[in-house]
Amino acid sequence: MKKQITVLCAALLCLLAAFAPGAAAAPALTTTEAYCIIDADTGLVLAQQNMDEELHPASITKVMTLGLACEKAQGQWDGVKLAVSHEDVYSLAGTDSSHIALQEGEEVPLTDALYATMMASANDGANLLAEYFGGGTIADGVAAMNAQVAELGLQHTHFANPHGISDEDHYTSCYDMAQILRWALTQPGFETLFTRNEMYTMAPTNIQPVTRYFHQQDKMRVGSSRYYIPAILGSKIGYTNIARYSYVCLAEQNGVRLICVTMQSNLKTDKYNDVRTLLDHAFATFTGYTDIPAQGVTAQMEVVGGGSAMGTVTVSDPGVRLLLADGLTADNVSVSLELPERYILGVDPEAYAVYTIQGGDVQESTSVRVKANIEGLEEVVAANANVQLPASRNIKKTAGGLLAISLGATVLAAVVVFAVIRIRARRKRKPRSKH
Repeated sequence: MKKQITVLCAALLCLLAAFAPGAAAAPALTTTEAYCIIDADTGLVLAQQNMDEELHPASITKVMTLGLACEKAQGQWDGVKLAVSHEDVYSLAGTDSSHIALQEGEEVPLTDALYATMMASANDGANLLAEYFGGGTIADGVAAMNAQVAELGLQHTHFANPHGISDEDHYTSCYDMAQILRWALTQPGFETLFTRNEMYTMAPTNIQPVTRYFHQQDKMRVGSSRYYIPAILGSKIGYTNIARYSYVCLAEQNGVRLICVTMQSNLKTDKYNDVRTLLDHAFATFTGYTDIPAQGVTAQMEVVGGGSAMGTVTVSDPGVRLLLADGLTADNVSVSLELPERYILGVDPEAYAVYTIQGGDVQESTSVRVKANIEGLEEVVAANANVQLPASRNIKKTAGGLLAISLGATVLAAVVVFAVIRIRARRKRKPRSKH
């Protein structure tokens, strides 16, 4: 009788498990503390575990450092030389950290500093780059890094240095780092830098007579390694005793581009195995993009310029191309608008369409923001271009003239902003070629 009851209970438990609602079907990792996988195109979170936990990043910090250096250079790397300061070298004393033996007074080509920091994970190279884009000292560079964090709207990141040596005030999260890489990939030359597999040769400098050679150190990008993953295009690895193993990569398969970040893997082999698990899951689950047509969601937004209301524009959802798990359709996506109280002419408007995915048990249920469509701005600008302000009423002509100049300048700025928005929109509408 007891045996029959036991069998009956086991069957009942199985039946309940079969009908119980499931969580998002994302891998649960035990040897890696946190991870995040996003769509490289839109930033949409596809799968995650503890993605907002603030952890020590180690050398994946250098993604931000390299991104800001590329932004500063705007692709003009040739002919730029950086002078190595005392601080670049001696601030690392006693840290036993990775470096390329830069010497005070050494003149280093920007290209060499970039590849040394990326491929050799040179902390002295990161210091040199921080001075370059910071416009002065390493501290100036770190301030620029934190300013970029604020501009990206990231909530779980603060940098204390440009290289990643562990510090109580130096932390990030998997989500934030994924978004930092997504931003960095838009900077001129960064993707070429990030994805280089070939050895890089640094010629002798004014002080150092030897030739230095750099190679990328990620075994998951080495074809002869048993850990090789062909889908990984570029990556940055990190390690300190406190941070343990951290990793960030760009991967692509069948036209699907992903960014994957893992942090605090216990062992190097844990990192290899867990990254493979995550990418295998993602590429099996997300095999193509789904077009989400514009839903006709609209709202009115007041336009303000020169201190006065100028009219209203219509804001609407633009439609978007999202990476949805197999089995999900546009019906699983809802859209709303997120608007500021007013649209101030001359300022890029923070007007977004928010697309929310109800992923159920196959995809993370989350939202992504894209720039909304703004219509009627040209008409508002044109209608106010020749407005004669009532300067004679209760204000002096001088004040009226200044107000008119202010409005004129604001309208001109608005025209420029509007032109930039249209150019961006056209670029987004262009289909991305598949590799």
